[in-house]
Amino acid sequence: DEPPDDEVSFQGGRVRLSSWREIVQLGSVRHCLQGGFQIQLMTNETLREIFSATFEASGASLSQLEKRLFMSKTSEASKAADRAMARNRRARDNVKNHFLTTDGEEI
Repeated sequence: DEPPDDEVSFQGGRVRLSSWREIVQLGSVRHCLQGGFQIQLMTNETLREIFSATFEASGASLSQLEKRLFMSKTSEASKAADRAMARNRRARDNVKNHFLTTDGEEI
């Protein structure tokens, strides 16, 4: 049995896992935090210390207002990503349903 060697990347950093204990711990924390796991890794100093996460981004030095502007779900970047995802989803649905029109016209 060789020990695992895994790496989890998050925005601005990474966590290197070198034992089964660390992998199980990370899985438990992920399960508890669910969708907030990445944000917690970026902003929570204690969590970074537990997993010896390397953090290259300057997110820790952002003010509350800057965090809200850049990292929240209501930020312009997040809204643009949502719009792009909806546009791609609509395009995929149009391709899937293209057979419904026999003459090839748009639905």
